[in-house]
Amino acid sequence: MSIIEDCHVRSIVDSLEEDEASEDWYPANNMSIKLWQCLEALRDIDVALESALGQKNSTKRKRQLKQFSVQLHSFATAVVRLCDQVVGDQDARRWLEPGTTKQVSIIKSEFLELVPIDHKGDLSVLRNRMGGHIDRDLAPWNAREILSRKAISGFGRWLHVCLHAMLDLLKLDVYSWSVHSGEGNFRLMAKEPFLLTFKIGKDEKELVAIHIARSPRSVIADIAASVVTNSQWMFEPGEARIGSLRGDRGAQWNTFTGCSALWAAKNSFG
Repeated sequence: MSIIEDCHVRSIVDSLEEDEASEDWYPANNMSIKLWQCLEALRDIDVALESALGQKNSTKRKRQLKQFSVQLHSFATAVVRLCDQVVGDQDARRWLEPGTTKQVSIIKSEFLELVPIDHKGDLSVLRNRMGGHIDRDLAPWNAREILSRKAISGFGRWLHVCLHAMLDLLKLDVYSWSVHSGEGNFRLMAKEPFLLTFKIGKDEKELVAIHIARSPRSVIADIAASVVTNSQWMFEPGEARIGSLRGDRGAQWNTFTGCSALWAAKNSFG
């Protein structure tokens, strides 16, 4: 059977997309569902950053950032859920090299030390009392105390820590995807870059085509790159940040473990 290049340009399905028959990628296992949740949060963040980027009034920009706490908290939570899924998934344990899931557990632990999403953490408090809604007991002096916790000034760093962790997890070859096909057919990418087309019969399924397709994960990397570009204004000169995204040059997929000191440094990287 010939292997053909798939030239169709696809995105990953958007929750706001009304066309259920679109040819976008759909998550086809639990890991890709959790990754898709990260993407949904990233899409909201990208839109919010584009809006804030054009805001010249500093007070109005801070007000926009207060609302941004909701999207940022959602993104951070989605990254944690992705870690949990990879660690606990039987397929992931079978597909990945020994010790990989242990590294993912370490990534999660270090991530939670860097991004304050526990119940009393700065990001959670800001989201719960002022971002998602205005707390019933909130008074002006309470609001100023919450906003003086450096929560807003920490948004950029927390966002880039989330991106750093997600982009490392994105490298793991554990994500499966499906594509809408004609009646009687089923299209699945279980192992990149091969997109397999099966004809579904009454009693059996038959492989009828093999295509080489662009990785769905590149969609997420592209949006992450846009978020990196649109968030540079959130940092003071010399603050640690991701300056840009580029291809991985090393064989080690995990660049996140041990990065706490890096995020405290006065420089950009990436």
